[in-house]
Amino acid sequence: MHPLVNLWFFLGFSTSLLFTEGYFGWLLHIIIFLSVVIYNYKITPLIISKIIPYIFYFPLMLSFYVLFSLFLTNNSLQVIIFEAIYGFLRLILMVANMMYFFEITPNKDIVILLRSIWIKFNLEWKWVENFFLFLSLTLRFYPTFQSNWNSVRNNHKMLGLEARTTRLKKIIMVANEMPGLLIHELKRANDISIAMKLRGYGNQFPRGVTYPIPFNWNHGIMIFLITFAYFILFKYATI
Repeated sequence: MHPLVNLWFFLGFSTSLLFTEGYFGWLLHIIIFLSVVIYNYKITPLIISKIIPYIFYFPLMLSFYVLFSLFLTNNSLQVIIFEAIYGFLRLILMVANMMYFFEITPNKDIVILLRSIWIKFNLEWKWVENFFLFLSLTLRFYPTFQSNWNSVRNNHKMLGLEARTTRLKKIIMVANEMPGLLIHELKRANDISIAMKLRGYGNQFPRGVTYPIPFNWNHGIMIFLITFAYFILFKYATI
């Protein structure tokens, strides 16, 4: 499916879920979400593994929420706990929903799509091109930084450097190692920026797209149908 249609569908789901209050609306959103899970069953285990850390932090978030709510509101403990669980479920569904989108749609396709649409306006706005460049470099360097960081941690575990290490010492180790990795990535970004300037970046705006993603009338109809469906869902699910 077209990346923009995917983005519109998943973003519309999260927005609609954010304003849903009634039980019937929740039921419809859960059905839609389960349909997405079943349709993308191959990547569901990966999404579950990414959601688990959020679940582990829920008791801590719940305790802080209950503590501050008891001091700042007049609600009963039962109402406070119900609101916390209700908000947490909403958060989990929204996060999992967008995780499916980012797994289905490669990051580079999102940037290429935005640039393909922007170039049709034929506007010479340098800050927009710089923003696209910043976004592209961020999406390129973050996975590399994450991979290097995981390699460092795995090497420490294999060498036994983290055996019987207290949490405070682990924090100190992270504080000592993180700047080096960041400086390495900054140097790589600087090398790329110099190479881009030598190849003529900044001499012409807007820049072209090597492999643009086309946007046809049928994609516009799909976006309209998705918008109409969420509008009907929002209108009648709240009755």
